[in-house]
Amino acid sequence: MESNEKISTRDIKNIIQVSIGVIGVIGLLIFGWPSPDSRPKIYELYLAGVWTLIALSGSSSYWSWKDSTWANKIMAIAAPIAALLYLQKYFMS
Repeated sequence: MESNEKISTRDIKNIIQVSIGVIGVIGLLIFGWPSPDSRPKIYELYLAGVWTLIALSGSSSYWSWKDSTWANKIMAIAAPIAALLYLQKYFMS
C-alpha cells in the first residue's frame, strides 16, 4: 500500500503550516492557562509570539482568500490583531 507519489510543495507547505499551528495552540494553552491577574508580565510577550505563530499557520488564507473557509478567514484576521493587542499590553502596562 505504499504510494510512489512525490510530495508536492503544496503538501510541504500544509505540513509546515499545521506544525506551526500545533506549536501555537500548545503555547496558547501553556501561557494562556494562568489567570491574567496572576501570570507574569513576560507571558504577555509569549502570548503575542504564540498568536503570531497562529497567524503564520493561516498564511495560506491570504494567498487564496476566495478559496479559504470562513473559519480560516476569521483566524487570518483575528490572530494578528490578538498578537498586536498582547504586544500593546506588554509594552504599555
